Amino acid sequence: MFLELLVDEMCGYRYHELTSFTSCKSKMHWMQNGWLTHRCYSEYGVNGSVCSFAIYLSEVEKYCPRLYWRKKRDGGITKSEEATVAIYRLDVDKLFKLMVDSDVNYVFIKSRILRIWPKFKKGLKLLNFIGQQQSSGRRKLKILLHLGFLTKEAGFKFGQKASSGGPLGELVQWSDLISVLYMLGHDLKISTENASFRSNLKPFISESPCPDRSIRMFDLLFTDIVGLRYMRKNFPNFYNGHKCLFRVLDSFGSHAEFNIASYFKKHREELGGGPNPWGGNQLNLQQFMTMYPHTDDNTFLGFVVDEHLVNQVIQRDNSTLVYGKEFYMWKNADSVLKVVSQLSHLHATVADVKNFGNYAVENHGLLSGTEFHSLLQRVKIFLGLGFPLEGPAPLEAIASGAIFINPKFVPPKSRRTYQFFRDKPTLRELTSQNPYAEKFIGKPCVITVDINDPDAITSAVKEALNTKLNCSLPFEFTPAGMLQRVDVLINKQNFCSAENPYPPESALNIRVSKNGASCQRTCADAGLVCERSFFRLVNVRSVMNRLFKCKTFNATNDPLAPFSCTLQIDSLLFSCASEAYNTGVKRICPCRNYIKGQVALCSECL
Repeated sequence: MFLELLVDEMCGYRYHELTSFTSCKSKMHWMQNGWLTHRCYSEYGVNGSVCSFAIYLSEVEKYCPRLYWRKKRDGGITKSEEATVAIYRLDVDKLFKLMVDSDVNYVFIKSRILRIWPKFKKGLKLLNFIGQQQSSGRRKLKILLHLGFLTKEAGFKFGQKASSGGPLGELVQWSDLISVLYMLGHDLKISTENASFRSNLKPFISESPCPDRSIRMFDLLFTDIVGLRYMRKNFPNFYNGHKCLFRVLDSFGSHAEFNIASYFKKHREELGGGPNPWGGNQLNLQQFMTMYPHTDDNTFLGFVVDEHLVNQVIQRDNSTLVYGKEFYMWKNADSVLKVVSQLSHLHATVADVKNFGNYAVENHGLLSGTEFHSLLQRVKIFLGLGFPLEGPAPLEAIASGAIFINPKFVPPKSRRTYQFFRDKPTLRELTSQNPYAEKFIGKPCVITVDINDPDAITSAVKEALNTKLNCSLPFEFTPAGMLQRVDVLINKQNFCSAENPYPPESALNIRVSKNGASCQRTCADAGLVCERSFFRLVNVRSVMNRLFKCKTFNATNDPLAPFSCTLQIDSLLFSCASEAYNTGVKRICPCRNYIKGQVALCSECL
């Protein structure tokens, strides 16, 4: 019926054009009668013809690709105010005036920003941005930021717990993101409570089912999955009409298998059997932004490692700082701590205990950031106990000159094997407490070892105590690295339109997987990364026929597709990470190069 609708070739779409517009078909069907439900459709020029449907759905609501003969036109929603140039800001004072909806939620964020701000200023100079702000012509963006995990309704109390030993990873990342966006010169509205978020959204919400031409649009909305769920429940029209502008901070990442509720429900048992409370958001997977570059399907946002450089030579003790500032993290660690305590003096920064039982520990209690880094500069070892997973502290320890002993997980921890991941929308298998440190840094700065093996941990501690080193971190975790990365991503990533594609198509490097291997692994084996946005370029018959000499073509909604002579039906299921070694499937993998020390960007991306 859909193809019958598009009888006019001028307003028709080819099969491959709709792969990235999965809702286009259903929206075209709905418009046959739905356009009569509100006068706003006719005000946009909808008159009941197929062409008017296609023009509206492509240029106003962005559910369909723009018709080829309309691409040169200016149609669609335009901003009522002329875009202005973004000027770099070096003064932080006015930023804090944007943080007004809660006192407790911003305590850590403000202190972090004050401490890191001078380093961002140095990073800006390093990138040679200063003096180029007028000529570069960067557009000032209107950006909303909602930290949903800090709201009272979320109930996590991260703001309150930050001063008593609670988790800081998300707060670190949000602090650094806010700093970067403000320094880059963009207009920000920040909220940590739902009431202020509603107030910030109010100018952009219309009762009409059609977007309002009179409303000045915003450019981006950064939030987390808590914020996503709040918008889906309370502002469904706004959510559906603006979701291509969302950027979602998601520490552990999201995989394709959990992105569509109906697919997850059908395959739940083979996906580990747990629930999916954080999935089903039906966004482009690259809209999810991670702490570490662990999932090629998602976008690496990252954070800045807080380095405290000193001019004088520091005398280090043969001592060890144990990673874990809440005592529950020390659970079941008696055996490893007993071994290490015989070789090295133990330090701790635990907020909620005084008596450590069977071994001598010098507990400093909860320290400020400056005090914590001062302690890191005196010890030789930063000892992981297996939790927390993928936090920022190991990189800070390495930057301070300590060797990180990184617990190896045997078997790897995943949704199928580990309770913590039971409800996470990812099938990642963590091989250690910090896989990034294991993979991208490694020895001598990182020693990954099974800490439950007494001989292995003894050997690792002795090796660390006898090693003299000066470790440096990859550029991507420096202030300059984050400034560069965020500046590129917010200006070039575009999930609302297929025009001006990013990364440039010239960066495509096609590889064929072996025996059901993931495209992430296939690309990595070639020294590349999987570029999810390029699946649209390889999910076409011409490419498939060139690779496999196909006599016939099939189509499926399996995350492994595209593979030999089989096209992918649903672009939301394009997946770098999916693998199925028992199938023998040969996947078509879109890879690209990356800048050393800046994996999120390719050499053609700058």
